[in-house]
Amino acid sequence: MSSDFLLADIGGTNVRFAVLRRDGRIDGYEAWLTALYPDFGSAVKAYAELTGLRLPLGGGAVCAAGPVVGDAVKLTNCPWSISKAEIAAATGGRAYLVNDFAAVAQALPVLTEADVVQVGGGAPLEHAPKAALGPGTGLGVASTVYDGARWLAVPGEGGHVDLAPTNERELAVVYQLMRTHGHVAAEDAVSGLGLENLYLAIASLDGVPFKAKPVAADIAKAARAKTDAVAVEAVALFTGWLGSVAGNLALTVGAQGGVYIAGGIVAQWGDAFDAKLFRRRFESKGRIKYFLEPIPCYLVTAKDLAFRGLAAMVR
Repeated sequence: MSSDFLLADIGGTNVRFAVLRRDGRIDGYEAWLTALYPDFGSAVKAYAELTGLRLPLGGGAVCAAGPVVGDAVKLTNCPWSISKAEIAAATGGRAYLVNDFAAVAQALPVLTEADVVQVGGGAPLEHAPKAALGPGTGLGVASTVYDGARWLAVPGEGGHVDLAPTNERELAVVYQLMRTHGHVAAEDAVSGLGLENLYLAIASLDGVPFKAKPVAADIAKAARAKTDAVAVEAVALFTGWLGSVAGNLALTVGAQGGVYIAGGIVAQWGDAFDAKLFRRRFESKGRIKYFLEPIPCYLVTAKDLAFRGLAAMVR
């Protein structure tokens, strides 16, 4: 690689920057609220001024939380839109633009044991498809497949599949969410906003009053401390549905190379994450359970997952 490259991971809440140096190092990490800037170009200019980055660069590799349509992404949970032309104009070089979880999926083959915590299953099958999903502002989903020479990321919008109840309580919660949202997608329960949705639905069903709209971080904190029964159930529902969605994804793409849980929420829960509940729901697929039992799931603890994937794409 002849010159430095800008790396950017744009989510509904945060925009994260780093630089891929010509010697292969990734450094210059910064994370800011997306809402602080009107567009990508303004954020890049501020990042360059803060870090002393000299423009122009070799180009920019960007992943964003939304589907790539043509040469642009309109973020699903943020008013930003971004195009390859805008990336090229901001960096002065070549432009790469992919879905945020396509970048995550591209990084899966290079993760080590130090980057993950295994949750059940056995050893991954070599060169079998791998899948990633991550609750954050939304629910990111992607996979990666081996073509005989290299790993290829396959982006998708699996966070918007229908949310399927598996028992009477979940059915009641989904019905409550339907009254508010109409269509109920997986990310309406399995995301930061989804955790808040679950809390409100449970409180409404059980007639529990609350003083202010709950915030996801506070719900998780109250659930860990067991000071709020609604929060405890909301986190349990979230965990169970995460397991179900992960199992569905594994079946859909044949992810015998492993299913990876990324995103900004579950990794922060630590010991509060109910791995047994997650795994039970992951495998609970009736007569096809035997297929899922050997598949390993992993909690990703690496902080720079998207940047590793973007760097792999540039290289």
